[in-house]
Amino acid sequence: MKMVFDWIISAMDCKIHEGEMPDVVQTVHWRYNATEVVGEKTYFAEMYGATQVGEPTPENFTDYNSLTKEQVVGWLESELDVESMQENLTKQIELKINPIDETKAPPFAN
Repeated sequence: MKMVFDWIISAMDCKIHEGEMPDVVQTVHWRYNATEVVGEKTYFAEMYGATQVGEPTPENFTDYNSLTKEQVVGWLESELDVESMQENLTKQIELKINPIDETKAPPFAN
């Protein structure tokens, strides 16, 4: 199976009123996940952050309760380097599938 990427929108910080516009989103708190299934094992990697989004105008304003995940993800993808994020998550999963380091207990009694 190929790697699957998914956005999770955790919360949005809003200005209560911006002129006549209520609940104007200013910052989106997000997680970006990658999942890959290899054989019977599922590998998962995640990054998270908070991104400020541009201020709306009355012409392009969407009421908070009418926002869609696709619209908010579009805001994020216009602000973030998604390709670089996907490369990072892919490397994290590759290291889980083929690790190069490990933590071991000492081979002696303490």
